[in-house]
Amino acid sequence: MKILMVITGMRSGGAERVMATLCNVLSKSNEVRLFILKDSSTDYKLEERVEVVAGNVQNQSVFQSIKALKKQFIEWNPDVILSFMTKTNIVVLLTKIMQKSNKPVVIAERANPYNAKLPYKILRRFLYSKANGCVFQTKQAQAYYENILKCESVVIRNPLNSEFSVEQVNGIVEKRVVSVGRLSVEKNHKLLIDAFSRIARVHKEYTLEIYGDGPLREKLEKQIKELHLENRVFLMGRKENIQKHICDAEMFVLPSNSEGMPNALLEAMALGLACIATDCPIGGSAVIIDNKKNGLLIPVNDEDALVEAMERIMNDSVYRNLLRSEARKVVELFEEGKICEEWDEYLKKVYDTV
Repeated sequence: MKILMVITGMRSGGAERVMATLCNVLSKSNEVRLFILKDSSTDYKLEERVEVVAGNVQNQSVFQSIKALKKQFIEWNPDVILSFMTKTNIVVLLTKIMQKSNKPVVIAERANPYNAKLPYKILRRFLYSKANGCVFQTKQAQAYYENILKCESVVIRNPLNSEFSVEQVNGIVEKRVVSVGRLSVEKNHKLLIDAFSRIARVHKEYTLEIYGDGPLREKLEKQIKELHLENRVFLMGRKENIQKHICDAEMFVLPSNSEGMPNALLEAMALGLACIATDCPIGGSAVIIDNKKNGLLIPVNDEDALVEAMERIMNDSVYRNLLRSEARKVVELFEEGKICEEWDEYLKKVYDTV
């Protein structure tokens, strides 16, 4: 098939990482063009066989996006279009309607649908019924759209980035707590810093490292200073090859208020870290973590529960090693080739049906 993959941008993010993985794997047996509405810059490696085209759309203009995408529909003439994330899905479906195109469009929802702004909720209700296929990360997200979609949808888990391997763990564990994610409200690093401030009084040998960047950096720096944790809590910024920076940490914490299916958690477990995550909507963390067996799930925004979970991992080395051992099994469950094959089969099914 000729598959046109469409996304707004390819800077760091979970959806962007999955898009890069899909492009690389699906291009082994299909002709793949990645159309990026913004510029062609990417934080993820793309194989040479993946053709990358940029729309160079300014300020996320819907009109310019439709105009640029219309050109791809006509000139490249794909067999199927795969779109990632709400804003892009809306643009692709508007283009399909305006072009009166019979090209099958598969949309992929990657975020918590309940958190969308009202205009997007209205547009989704009208436009998503025009999709020929839809891919979700969890059954909770799929259920939300049950009365909106007219196509047969499917749940497909995120593929694990093949660069994250348990072989990178050398067995020497440092007394570090790590977290990876954008410094934004929904990631709730404030909760983690507050919880660590209580832990730090007793466990003086531990440090906390938060990897990522975002709009809350200054606010979090102020919080760290107010808690007198400048020598214990570090905002590390964005790093390439993040696995090399976190693989020898004692534990990983994902304190988010909302997640789709968190790649950062999946990758930390593949590295064999003892992991704690909030059981947040739309159930992505709960798909990855079997609570108390391969990781710990805690209620959203519950500081006491987070402190208790962190102390359990710190104080019980036997239990910690059990979590680490069980966590590594996600490598098989979320294996890149297996998951991408599910995507390939679903795209072919939609193409053959239309």
